[in-house]
Amino acid sequence: MQRSSTLLKRSVKKILLGGSLLLAASALLAPVAQAGDYPHPYQQHRSMTDGSAWWRPEVIGGAPHIIIDLSEQRAYFYKGGQLAGITPISTGVAGNRTPTGSFRVSEKEVYHRSNLYGHYVDRAGYVRMSSVDVRRDRRPAGTVFRGASMDFFMRVNGAVSMHAGKVTGRPESHGCIRLPWHMAKIFYENAPMGTKVTVRN
Repeated sequence: MQRSSTLLKRSVKKILLGGSLLLAASALLAPVAQAGDYPHPYQQHRSMTDGSAWWRPEVIGGAPHIIIDLSEQRAYFYKGGQLAGITPISTGVAGNRTPTGSFRVSEKEVYHRSNLYGHYVDRAGYVRMSSVDVRRDRRPAGTVFRGASMDFFMRVNGAVSMHAGKVTGRPESHGCIRLPWHMAKIFYENAPMGTKVTVRN
């Protein structure tokens, strides 16, 4: 009887040990599976913020070409004719429509602020008037103009640029091409000066 009890205890210990090892293996394999799901560091962030944007880091080489589709409100990034990424965008509203045509990236700046649109803030930094256009809105006494943040700024045509900003998948801007922050960063890093940008209806 005592021997049977001892054998039973040993069997239980083996089962428990096997279960612990299985759990440990699962915990170790989970990050591997996740890394396989998200082969590029931006992809995991992208999947949590916007499932309609993606980037293929394995597409390398070839001349870059960005296509802005106004009717779809999407941007397409090509490398040597291969599609490397897609992102939703927000372009210019009626009256400030983003111009169509073929352009080139003529200026780049990681941290840029608008010299036309932004807020009037007081000396303590509090916003006294928001969403202003300096050409139209008079500056209240005791305030200064603070331009809107336009991270990963790429100028493509005069006052029109591509940059990070609020994206709804609908026209929202004064003419610029807004991208989600993480996709603006990827496009910026992969588009050298002179990159061709085609804006089409």
